[in-house]
Amino acid sequence: MPEERVGALVPTYRRPDLLRACVLQLAAQSRPPDLICVHQNGSPDSYEWAVADLAIHPRVAWLHTPQQLPQHQWYARPLRWLLDAGCTHFFWIDHDDLYLSNHVALGLADLAEADFSVSPDCGLLFTRAHDYRYNPEVHFNAHAPGGMSATMCFNRVFAAALLADIEADTQHHYTDNVVAHVTMPRFRCRISSRHTAIYHAHEGSQTSAGWLDDAFG
Repeated sequence: MPEERVGALVPTYRRPDLLRACVLQLAAQSRPPDLICVHQNGSPDSYEWAVADLAIHPRVAWLHTPQQLPQHQWYARPLRWLLDAGCTHFFWIDHDDLYLSNHVALGLADLAEADFSVSPDCGLLFTRAHDYRYNPEVHFNAHAPGGMSATMCFNRVFAAALLADIEADTQHHYTDNVVAHVTMPRFRCRISSRHTAIYHAHEGSQTSAGWLDDAFG
């Protein structure tokens, strides 16, 4: 068996503040990832400075694509980098969500008996200027893979297949739909009960900004 090497792939777009908070959350894990691959796209100026000063255990690799890319490439590029770096386990991280300190450890426990794990059990945070709403316990079913996308983790065999599927896909706009409809059916997948993350709906979110009016009334 190869030595366990955990990688986190983190796409980021125009939010150095959220990205710094995300990297610090990963470094504070009870079992930190060994490598964090950040992929910034969509703006000419790199904000690698947002994490460059951090003296943390995980190595942070920074990929910067100045032009705005289709969503599939947000994830494909850091996933490919982590595969080339020899990672054995992979965590799909969205830069605007919150991760409890046991997120990586419990995800790895799931992967002891599965190729892929995702959890629908999470918290839900709504924020807008000067206000917030928080629900600590929700059953999250808004994402295609059967749980909150940012709880997804998987092993190397799944990662290699997913990368090939993402690169070949022309049918799906959202990359987690490729995960759900193309890659997952071929593997041992676990819908987990671990509660290790908090989904963050905010005004800058592509998919959930529209939820705020209902949340705030």
